[in-house]
Formats: sequence, C-alpha cells, structure tokens
Amino acid sequence: MTPARWGQISELLDSVLRLEPAQRAAFLKQACAGDDPLRAEAESLLAYEEQMRQFLAVPALEMATSAPAPQESPSGPESLPAGLQVAPYRIVAPLGAGGMGEVYRARDTRLERDVALKFLPAQSARHPQALERFQREARAVSALNHPGICTLYDIGEHEGQPFLVMELLEGQSLKERLAAGPLPPGELLKLAVEITDALEAAHSKGIVHRDIKPANILVTGPKGRPGQAKVLDFGLAKLLSEPRRSAEEAAGDPAPAGEETITRLGTAMGTAAYMSPEQARGEAVDARSDLFSFGVTLYHMATGTLPFQGGTPGARMEAILTQSPAAPRTRNPAVAPELERIILKALEKDRAARYQTAAELRADLERLRPVPWRGARWLAAVAAALLVALGVTLTGVRLGWFGTPSSTPVLTQRKVTANPPGDPVIRGSISPDGQSVAYADRAGIHVRRIDTGETRSFPAPEDSCFR
Repeated sequence: MTPARWGQISELLDSVLRLEPAQRAAFLKQACAGDDPLRAEAESLLAYEEQMRQFLAVPALEMATSAPAPQESPSGPESLPAGLQVAPYRIVAPLGAGGMGEVYRARDTRLERDVALKFLPAQSARHPQALERFQREARAVSALNHPGICTLYDIGEHEGQPFLVMELLEGQSLKERLAAGPLPPGELLKLAVEITDALEAAHSKGIVHRDIKPANILVTGPKGRPGQAKVLDFGLAKLLSEPRRSAEEAAGDPAPAGEETITRLGTAMGTAAYMSPEQARGEAVDARSDLFSFGVTLYHMATGTLPFQGGTPGARMEAILTQSPAAPRTRNPAVAPELERIILKALEKDRAARYQTAAELRADLERLRPVPWRGARWLAAVAAALLVALGVTLTGVRLGWFGTPSSTPVLTQRKVTANPPGDPVIRGSISPDGQSVAYADRAGIHVRRIDTGETRSFPAPEDSCFR
C-alpha cells in the first residue's frame, strides 16, 4: 500500500467517523463511487479495526466518565450484574460501555484487589482475525512489567466473550491535561522521564508501541497533582521478532481476507499526527519510531501545539514527510534552549540522526531536572543521617558506651595575702604549676605556697619602691 493510498483511506475514515452511524453507509457509497476496493477497505476497518484499536486504548476512568450507561444491546449480552462471578473475579459495578466493549470494576477474590475487566466487543468476538489479534496484543502487553505501563494481569473468556483483566487506573489522560495548555517545566520533565523509562522497558522486550500520543498516556492521581505517567494501548504494538510482510506479499497470500487486511494496515499503522516518517511511508519500524512519536508528544507538552499540522490526516502525514517543525521557543518562549534541542533531535526525519534509544533520550531529560529538586533530596538525606548520628550519640552517652565522664573540679576561694590597707599588694602572679603565688608590696617580694601558707620574702633594696 502506497503512502498516497493510505492517506486516502485515512482521510476517508476521518470523515466517516465524524458522521452519525446512520449516515456512514450513504457517505461511503458516494465517496467511493467507482472504487470498490477503497469502499471494502473502509467498511472492513469500520467493522472491527477501529473498535479493536480503541479497546486497549481507552482507560477505564475515561470510559466511566464519557460513555453512556451500559444497556442491553441487540448484538451482545446484557450488562453483567453486580456480584456475578466471572472466573475468580466478582463483578462490582460497570464502569462504561460503548463500541469498544464493556468495562467493569471487579474484585479479584484470590488476591483481594480491585481490577478492570475489559470485554471484547461482541461483534468483534465473532471475527477469527479479530480474536487472533486480540490474543497477540495480550501476549505483547503481558510481557511487560513496569510501573509506567498499564499492567495486564490475566486473559479469559465468559460465555464465549473474551476479556482482559487489567490494572484499575484512576486519573486523566495527558491529552485532557494538555487541553489547558503547555505543561510547567517541572511537571513536563517528570512525566517525560517516566514515559521514556516505560518505553525503554518495552523496547528492551523487543516491543514497539507504534501509537505513542497524549491520548495513550494516563497521569494517575487527582487533577493538579500529577502522579505516575502510565503508557496505555499496546493494541498496535509490534514484536520486533515477528516477520514483516510487505503489502504486495500480503495481497498475494492465500490467507483469509481479514488477516490480509491486518497485515496491510500494519504497513502504515498509527495516528497520523504522531507518526514517524518511516511509519507514514509504510516502512519497517523499530524503537526509534516510538522516539519520534514521543518527540511529537514532547513538543505538544512544551508548546501546547503540534509540530506538524494539517486539515486532514493525509495533510498531516505529508507535513511529517516534507516539512521541518517550527522551533518550540517560537511557540512558547518559556521553553529552555536545551529542551528545544532535545525535542528537535527526537524529531529528526532521518532515524540515524535521531535518538537511538529511549535511555539516551531519558538521560538528556534527566540532566534538565531542576537543581532544587536534586538538592532537596540531598539535603533530606544529610538531615536524616545527622538525626541518626545524634540519636546514636545520645543513646551511647545514656548507656555509657563512651566511658564515664570525669567529674567537674570544685573551685574554692582562698585568701593568700593579708596585707593591711596601708601596705597593699602592688602586683602578683601564680606560678605555672599553680602551687605558689608571688606578690610584691612595700616591704619587698614574697613567694607563698598556696596549700601550706609557707612564705619566703625578699626585702626591697634601699631607696627602691614597688609602687
């Protein structure tokens, strides 16, 4: 599939998805007049591909707040009642429902923890190719165990309907957070480091995400107090160990048509505004493709705008392939020069000139972390060490670890001279050993032992005076 053909399909889907479901068939018939393969491709994608992509993309919290209340559907079973046991999981309450399936809060009765059960849409569950992809994606996600990646705990089936057992997350997507504008530098760097750390974990397992964007990153915790960044939606993830087939090879493959569609779609898979150039061209991707998509996300975090813009997905893909992004500081003067350098390096069209690993990108971001943040941790460590040392010292003194301290000597005043007012002491001095005192008066010089009072006197020479 050529980039032009994929751009045509993307633009068509973008237009179709803006319409009410009842209007889509008529629109496709008119838009694809004379091009039956284009119409078949679009109808196939609308049937289950978009649902499958969204299934792993939508966190439980977003579904709970934006989707209508679950209700019985003619194409699927009634919503599961509270208290129902699904394998070892007890349904607590529905969180949301829609085209991407149903999500429930459930209790894992074995480990006594709350989880999210996400059921595959009933219409998708009937497609063998959709089930195959569902299982493949579950295997990719289950290979990852990282605090920055939404954890997949289990996979199962209930009355013929497959479901995932996932970490129950609460927070808001980065896309929602960016609706208010660019992020403050401290928050941006914190989240960026966490995201690159998660990407490094995925890449180390040979998994390329292929759809990094703000909508697929959840920030846990209440609004205004960001917690951990969580990378979601490995629905488009690709194991690098899987062999890649070209669109031409897939077209001649005797495999079922659905499998061919998945393979062909894989030649240019992702979200148009965040695709790497190699994705847009339908080439093989590696970890550096994720780093380009994260560079677009980082640009969005820093400026509140996208680096490559256009009115349609095809126009945005064309901009990615042919245009250079505006310097981030021209759109937000508060962006630090070094952060701008990092963003532009991540957005290099030539992947050889781009960051080669997520670890390399994270290291550059770490060096930008504010000094007060590092200093606060250092001071806290020093203060803790001093408190421990003080506690040990006080305990040691109390328990006698350092020996018995010498008693303080008692000082006693003693008068060593008894000169009358008419013959005062002119000057005096104590000997270096503290045993004697020497003093002078009109009669001469006297040396007296302090302890016994024994005195030796030296009369003053005639005609001399000690005054």
